[in-house]
Amino acid sequence: MKFINAKPLVNHALENSYAVPAFNTNGGTYDVARAALEACQELQAPLILQVYEPNCRYRGFGYFVNLANFLCDELKTTIPVALHLDHGHSLESITAAVEAGFTSVMFDASHEPVDINIKKTQEVIKFARNKGVSIEAEIGYVKGNEPSKTSLTGRIAVPHKPTLAPVKTDPAEAEKFARAAGVDMLAVSIGTTHGVYEIQDEIDYSLLEQLGRQVNIPLVQHGTCGISNDNLSKLSKAGMAKINFGEPFRFNYIKYFNELTDCMEHLWHPWRIMREISLRLKEDMKELILSLNAEGKAEL
Repeated sequence: MKFINAKPLVNHALENSYAVPAFNTNGGTYDVARAALEACQELQAPLILQVYEPNCRYRGFGYFVNLANFLCDELKTTIPVALHLDHGHSLESITAAVEAGFTSVMFDASHEPVDINIKKTQEVIKFARNKGVSIEAEIGYVKGNEPSKTSLTGRIAVPHKPTLAPVKTDPAEAEKFARAAGVDMLAVSIGTTHGVYEIQDEIDYSLLEQLGRQVNIPLVQHGTCGISNDNLSKLSKAGMAKINFGEPFRFNYIKYFNELTDCMEHLWHPWRIMREISLRLKEDMKELILSLNAEGKAEL
Protein backbone atom coordinates (compact mmCIF):
# COMPACT_ATOMS: atom_id res chain seq x y z
CA MET A 1 0.00 0.00 0.00
CA LYS A 2 1.20 3.53 -0.78
CA PHE A 3 1.02 5.68 2.34
CA ILE A 4 0.46 9.41 1.97
CA ASN A 5 1.69 12.35 3.97
CA ALA A 6 -0.72 13.94 6.41
CA LYS A 7 -0.97 17.40 4.85
CA PRO A 8 -3.95 16.73 2.51
CA LEU A 9 -5.72 14.89 5.33
CA VAL A 10 -5.50 17.72 7.86
CA ASN A 11 -6.20 20.41 5.26
CA HIS A 12 -9.39 18.64 4.21
CA ALA A 13 -10.39 18.20 7.85
CA LEU A 14 -9.88 21.90 8.60
CA GLU A 15 -11.90 22.93 5.55
CA ASN A 16 -14.76 20.58 6.43
CA SER A 17 -14.97 20.94 10.23
CA TYR A 18 -13.89 17.52 11.38
CA ALA A 19 -10.68 16.03 12.78
CA VAL A 20 -8.49 13.22 11.50
CA PRO A 21 -8.01 10.52 14.15
CA ALA A 22 -4.31 10.13 14.95
CA PHE A 23 -4.05 6.79 16.74
CA ASN A 24 -0.78 5.97 18.46
CA THR A 25 0.17 2.31 18.22
CA ASN A 26 2.72 2.35 21.06
CA GLY A 27 5.61 1.40 18.82
CA GLY A 28 3.68 -0.64 16.29
CA THR A 29 1.87 -2.92 18.73
CA TYR A 30 0.05 -5.36 16.43
CA ASP A 31 -3.23 -5.39 18.33
CA VAL A 32 -3.48 -1.58 18.54
CA ALA A 33 -2.47 -1.03 14.91
CA ARG A 34 -4.92 -3.65 13.66
CA ALA A 35 -7.75 -2.18 15.72
CA ALA A 36 -7.04 1.31 14.31
CA LEU A 37 -6.96 0.17 10.69
CA GLU A 38 -10.10 -1.96 11.05
CA ALA A 39 -12.04 0.77 12.86
CA CYS A 40 -11.21 3.44 10.28
CA GLN A 41 -11.82 1.10 7.34
CA GLU A 42 -15.22 0.05 8.66
CA LEU A 43 -16.27 3.67 9.24
CA GLN A 44 -14.48 4.94 6.10
CA ALA A 45 -12.41 7.47 8.01
CA PRO A 46 -8.90 8.67 7.11
CA LEU A 47 -6.19 7.64 9.54
CA ILE A 48 -2.89 8.96 10.84
CA LEU A 49 -1.15 5.94 12.37
CA GLN A 50 1.49 7.02 14.88
CA VAL A 51 4.36 5.85 17.06
CA TYR A 52 6.31 7.53 19.85
CA GLU A 53 10.01 8.10 19.39
CA PRO A 54 11.04 6.01 22.47
CA ASN A 55 9.05 3.04 21.11
CA CYS A 56 11.04 3.22 17.87
CA ARG A 57 14.32 3.24 19.77
CA TYR A 58 13.20 -0.05 21.31
CA ARG A 59 11.64 -1.79 18.28
CA GLY A 60 13.27 0.04 15.41
CA PHE A 61 11.76 2.58 13.02
CA GLY A 62 11.43 0.03 10.24
CA TYR A 63 9.38 -2.35 12.38
CA PHE A 64 6.42 0.04 12.45
CA VAL A 65 6.50 0.62 8.68
CA ASN A 66 6.79 -3.10 7.95
CA LEU A 67 3.89 -3.87 10.29
CA ALA A 68 1.72 -1.18 8.70
CA ASN A 69 2.48 -2.52 5.24
CA PHE A 70 1.67 -6.07 6.28
CA LEU A 71 -1.60 -5.16 8.00
CA CYS A 72 -2.82 -2.94 5.17
CA ASP A 73 -2.20 -5.75 2.68
CA GLU A 74 -3.72 -8.37 4.99
CA LEU A 75 -6.82 -6.28 5.72
CA LYS A 76 -7.12 -4.94 2.15
CA THR A 77 -7.11 -1.38 3.46
CA THR A 78 -8.42 1.25 1.04
CA ILE A 79 -8.67 4.33 3.27
CA PRO A 80 -5.91 6.99 3.13
CA VAL A 81 -3.27 6.30 5.79
CA ALA A 82 -0.30 8.40 6.89
CA LEU A 83 2.54 7.00 9.02
CA HIS A 84 3.58 9.57 11.60
CA LEU A 85 6.39 9.93 14.15
CA ASP A 86 5.03 11.51 17.33
CA HIS A 87 7.27 13.77 19.45
CA GLY A 88 10.53 13.38 17.56
CA HIS A 89 13.18 15.31 19.49
CA SER A 90 16.18 15.26 17.19
CA LEU A 91 17.10 15.52 13.53
CA GLU A 92 18.65 12.07 13.86
CA SER A 93 15.29 10.55 14.83
CA ILE A 94 13.49 12.42 12.07
CA THR A 95 16.05 11.17 9.55
CA ALA A 96 15.71 7.57 10.77
CA ALA A 97 11.92 7.77 10.51
CA VAL A 98 11.92 9.23 7.00
CA GLU A 99 14.49 6.72 5.77
CA ALA A 100 12.37 3.89 7.21
CA GLY A 101 9.32 5.03 5.22
CA PHE A 102 7.37 7.35 7.53
CA THR A 103 5.33 9.86 5.56
CA SER A 104 4.84 12.41 8.35
CA VAL A 105 6.86 13.55 11.36
CA MET A 106 6.45 15.71 14.42
CA PHE A 107 9.51 17.61 15.56
CA ASP A 108 9.01 18.75 19.13
CA ALA A 109 11.20 21.54 20.50
CA SER A 110 8.31 23.14 22.39
CA HIS A 111 10.28 23.12 25.65
CA GLU A 112 12.75 25.58 24.06
CA PRO A 113 12.33 29.38 23.73
CA VAL A 114 10.37 30.23 20.60
CA ASP A 115 13.38 31.46 18.60
CA ILE A 116 15.31 28.26 19.25
CA ASN A 117 12.20 26.21 18.48
CA ILE A 118 11.93 28.04 15.14
CA LYS A 119 15.60 27.53 14.28
CA LYS A 120 15.59 23.81 15.08
CA THR A 121 12.30 23.25 13.28
CA GLN A 122 13.61 25.00 10.17
CA GLU A 123 16.55 22.58 10.09
CA VAL A 124 14.14 19.64 10.17
CA ILE A 125 11.97 21.18 7.45
CA LYS A 126 14.98 21.71 5.22
CA PHE A 127 15.63 17.98 5.34
CA ALA A 128 12.11 16.55 5.44
CA ARG A 129 10.38 18.79 2.91
CA ASN A 130 12.57 17.45 0.10
CA LYS A 131 11.50 13.92 1.03
CA GLY A 132 7.79 14.65 0.56
CA VAL A 133 7.09 14.29 4.27
CA SER A 134 4.59 16.44 6.18
CA ILE A 135 5.82 18.23 9.30
CA GLU A 136 4.12 18.93 12.63
CA ALA A 137 5.65 21.06 15.36
CA GLU A 138 4.49 22.30 18.76
CA ILE A 139 4.32 25.76 20.32
CA GLY A 140 3.27 26.09 23.95
CA TYR A 141 4.53 23.02 25.77
CA VAL A 142 1.85 20.38 26.46
CA LYS A 143 2.91 19.08 29.87
CA GLY A 144 2.73 15.54 31.16
CA ASN A 145 5.66 13.76 29.49
CA GLU A 146 8.09 14.53 32.30
CA PRO A 147 9.74 11.46 33.91
CA SER A 148 8.08 10.36 37.14
CA LYS A 149 10.02 11.18 40.29
CA THR A 150 8.38 8.38 42.25
CA SER A 151 8.33 4.61 41.83
CA LEU A 152 4.84 3.20 41.24
CA THR A 153 4.07 -0.37 42.30
CA GLY A 154 0.90 -2.40 42.17
CA ARG A 155 -2.33 -1.38 40.50
CA ILE A 156 -3.13 2.25 41.22
CA ALA A 157 -6.29 4.28 40.77
CA VAL A 158 -6.53 6.54 37.75
CA PRO A 159 -6.17 10.21 38.76
CA HIS A 160 -9.44 12.08 38.53
CA LYS A 161 -7.88 15.19 36.93
CA PRO A 162 -4.37 16.47 36.15
CA THR A 163 -2.60 18.23 38.98
CA LEU A 164 -0.25 20.04 36.61
CA ALA A 165 -1.34 23.52 35.56
CA PRO A 166 -1.10 23.56 31.74
CA VAL A 167 1.13 25.98 29.88
CA LYS A 168 -1.17 27.61 27.35
CA THR A 169 0.03 28.63 23.92
CA ASP A 170 0.63 32.35 23.43
CA PRO A 171 -1.20 33.39 20.20
CA ALA A 172 1.49 35.93 19.31
CA GLU A 173 4.21 33.29 19.66
CA ALA A 174 2.12 30.82 17.64
CA GLU A 175 1.68 33.36 14.85
CA LYS A 176 5.39 34.18 14.84
CA PHE A 177 6.29 30.50 14.79
CA ALA A 178 3.85 29.62 12.01
CA ARG A 179 5.10 32.43 9.78
CA ALA A 180 8.79 31.65 10.33
CA ALA A 181 8.77 27.86 10.42
CA GLY A 182 6.22 27.03 7.72
CA VAL A 183 5.01 23.73 9.18
CA ASP A 184 2.02 21.79 7.86
CA MET A 185 0.41 21.28 11.28
CA LEU A 186 0.86 22.97 14.63
CA ALA A 187 0.25 21.38 18.03
CA VAL A 188 -0.98 23.87 20.60
CA SER A 189 -1.76 23.79 24.31
CA ILE A 190 -5.25 24.94 25.28
CA GLY A 191 -5.69 23.45 28.75
CA THR A 192 -4.91 19.73 28.66
CA THR A 193 -1.90 17.63 29.62
CA HIS A 194 -0.45 14.28 28.60
CA GLY A 195 -1.25 11.38 30.92
CA VAL A 196 -4.04 9.06 32.00
CA TYR A 197 -6.98 10.82 33.69
CA GLU A 198 -10.68 10.28 34.23
CA ILE A 199 -11.61 13.84 33.24
CA GLN A 200 -10.04 16.75 31.37
CA ASP A 201 -12.63 19.44 30.88
CA GLU A 202 -10.85 22.76 31.39
CA ILE A 203 -10.44 23.46 27.68
CA ASP A 204 -9.96 27.05 26.61
CA TYR A 205 -12.14 27.31 23.52
CA SER A 206 -11.71 31.07 23.26
CA LEU A 207 -7.95 30.53 23.00
CA LEU A 208 -8.51 27.89 20.33
CA GLU A 209 -10.65 30.32 18.34
CA GLN A 210 -7.99 33.02 18.61
CA LEU A 211 -5.22 30.62 17.59
CA GLY A 212 -7.25 29.51 14.58
CA ARG A 213 -7.63 33.09 13.41
CA GLN A 214 -4.00 34.07 13.88
CA VAL A 215 -2.26 30.90 12.73
CA ASN A 216 -4.51 29.79 9.87
CA ILE A 217 -2.98 26.31 9.52
CA PRO A 218 -4.35 22.97 10.79
CA LEU A 219 -4.04 22.70 14.56
CA VAL A 220 -3.31 19.53 16.54
CA GLN A 221 -4.69 18.47 19.91
CA HIS A 222 -2.39 16.53 22.26
CA GLY A 223 -3.19 15.27 25.76
CA THR A 224 -6.66 13.83 25.12
CA CYS A 225 -7.17 11.24 27.85
CA GLY A 226 -10.27 12.18 29.85
CA ILE A 227 -11.75 14.54 27.25
CA SER A 228 -15.43 13.70 26.83
CA ASN A 229 -16.86 12.70 23.45
CA ASP A 230 -18.90 15.91 23.42
CA ASN A 231 -15.77 18.00 23.89
CA LEU A 232 -13.91 15.99 21.25
CA SER A 233 -16.71 16.75 18.82
CA LYS A 234 -16.60 20.40 19.77
CA LEU A 235 -12.82 20.51 19.28
CA SER A 236 -13.08 18.91 15.85
CA LYS A 237 -15.60 21.52 14.73
CA ALA A 238 -13.62 24.41 16.23
CA GLY A 239 -10.42 23.95 14.23
CA MET A 240 -8.51 20.99 15.68
CA ALA A 241 -7.84 19.18 12.42
CA LYS A 242 -5.78 16.36 13.94
CA ILE A 243 -6.52 14.89 17.36
CA ASN A 244 -4.02 12.52 18.94
CA PHE A 245 -4.90 9.49 21.03
CA GLY A 246 -2.27 7.49 22.84
CA GLU A 247 -2.84 7.26 26.59
CA PRO A 248 -6.45 6.00 26.32
CA PHE A 249 -5.31 2.98 24.30
CA ARG A 250 -2.32 2.29 26.53
CA PHE A 251 -4.55 2.41 29.60
CA ASN A 252 -7.34 0.30 28.08
CA TYR A 253 -4.85 -2.23 26.69
CA ILE A 254 -3.52 -2.90 30.18
CA LYS A 255 -7.01 -2.81 31.72
CA TYR A 256 -8.35 -5.35 29.23
CA PHE A 257 -5.24 -7.49 29.60
CA ASN A 258 -5.68 -7.62 33.37
CA GLU A 259 -9.37 -8.53 33.02
CA LEU A 260 -8.66 -11.25 30.48
CA THR A 261 -5.78 -12.81 32.40
CA ASP A 262 -7.83 -12.95 35.57
CA CYS A 263 -9.95 -15.68 33.96
CA MET A 264 -8.90 -18.90 32.24
CA GLU A 265 -10.79 -18.62 28.95
CA HIS A 266 -7.47 -18.06 27.18
CA LEU A 267 -6.23 -21.54 28.23
CA TRP A 268 -2.66 -20.22 28.23
CA HIS A 269 -2.87 -18.96 24.62
CA PRO A 270 -1.57 -15.35 24.53
CA TRP A 271 -3.02 -14.74 21.05
CA ARG A 272 -6.55 -15.30 22.39
CA ILE A 273 -5.99 -12.48 24.87
CA MET A 274 -4.49 -10.17 22.25
CA ARG A 275 -7.29 -10.84 19.76
CA GLU A 276 -9.93 -9.94 22.32
CA ILE A 277 -7.99 -6.80 23.32
CA SER A 278 -7.86 -5.73 19.68
CA LEU A 279 -11.59 -6.24 19.22
CA ARG A 280 -12.36 -4.19 22.32
CA LEU A 281 -9.96 -1.41 21.28
CA LYS A 282 -11.59 -1.29 17.85
CA GLU A 283 -14.93 -0.47 19.44
CA ASP A 284 -13.28 2.24 21.57
CA MET A 285 -11.72 3.72 18.43
CA LYS A 286 -14.99 3.67 16.51
CA GLU A 287 -16.55 5.75 19.25
CA LEU A 288 -13.74 8.29 18.94
CA ILE A 289 -13.99 8.42 15.14
CA LEU A 290 -17.68 9.25 15.42
CA SER A 291 -16.91 11.93 18.02
CA LEU A 292 -14.46 13.56 15.61
CA ASN A 293 -17.08 13.57 12.82
CA ALA A 294 -14.52 11.69 10.68
CA GLU A 295 -16.72 8.83 9.51
CA GLY A 296 -17.29 8.76 5.75
CA LYS A 297 -14.42 11.20 5.11
CA ALA A 298 -12.02 8.68 3.54
CA GLU A 299 -12.74 10.04 0.06
CA LEU A 300 -10.88 13.35 0.02
